[in-house]
Amino acid sequence: MLNSETEKQKELVNLRLKDRRVKHVKISEAQKIYDVYEFKQEIGHGAYGVVVMAIEKTNNKPWAIKIVHKNIVGVGKLVLIDREITILKAVNHPNIIHLERIYESPKKIYMILELCQKELFKVYLDRKPFPEKDCKKIISQLADAISYLHKNDIVHRDVKMENILLVEPPEMSGNEYFIKLTDFGLSIFKTGVGIKSLMTDYCGTITYMPPEILQMKTYSELCDVWAIGVILFMLLYGKNPFMDKTDDAIAFKICNEEPDYESDIVSYEAIELLRSILKKDPVKRVTALQITENQWLNNKRNRGNKGKDQNIVDMMKQFRNETGSAQQSRFVRGLSLLDGVLIDHSYTKLTRTPRY
Repeated sequence: MLNSETEKQKELVNLRLKDRRVKHVKISEAQKIYDVYEFKQEIGHGAYGVVVMAIEKTNNKPWAIKIVHKNIVGVGKLVLIDREITILKAVNHPNIIHLERIYESPKKIYMILELCQKELFKVYLDRKPFPEKDCKKIISQLADAISYLHKNDIVHRDVKMENILLVEPPEMSGNEYFIKLTDFGLSIFKTGVGIKSLMTDYCGTITYMPPEILQMKTYSELCDVWAIGVILFMLLYGKNPFMDKTDDAIAFKICNEEPDYESDIVSYEAIELLRSILKKDPVKRVTALQITENQWLNNKRNRGNKGKDQNIVDMMKQFRNETGSAQQSRFVRGLSLLDGVLIDHSYTKLTRTPRY
């Protein structure tokens, strides 16, 4: 399933990143993987196949298995799948999805991935807008993951809220939102230096795409940075900064209009960070590394800024604590929705002929 371009990508990745020695097991038939894992319910699906929750029989450890049907995706898309596998085999970052091993039969590819509990986008739909303290936690992790990729010349090219998953945070971390960046199907390893490293292919999700891609110009890894800005805006304001009824209208806004930053609930420092990220000219746009060093993101304030420290949800929670009124408490609880969407752990056991 490899071609010369894929082999070149592998060589470049291996030059920059230490090989994690992820096992890639060739199997003659699908039944062999069912000897290792007990397949449960389907937890996701996409253009390339499905994602199934499974339990490893020897240790009862849960996994997410991404199953790619070779005959459905075709040769062209298999190149993208192989590139995704190559990158995931090499990367090692706490906020990037972990690939444990690969099984490959003549008809299918099985990617054994760590199991995540929630999708950030579904949680966002329930809780938007987010308190600034939670926005900081999410964006600092995302920017750090993107900075790590860029440092190693990897460009994700499809950073969006739907490609961010949530897992149980490490013990005593106090971070409810521990993220994992996933779906590296459009990712690429940069080749060349300077102008020769720029990309030209049109790809991504339109609501997260920067002006330079929409205008069919050459672009760099800063396309990922733009997407971070869109996600931060959504978390803070509860809406996409460039949303409209049609793709053409969205593209026009992205290329020609500024987001509406006017707000009584978003702090001055947060808006300043947004402005530095959502620069239409990529030359003026901050890098992912610079985002990680931002003072607001690291809870450091610039003297003389007159912006607010808290958004409305933070202020209402404080109001509740200070007054102690039961009625006010009920009102504030209404603002702060409870848990996000959990994986449904009910399932139907497979018959002897596995449907996957």
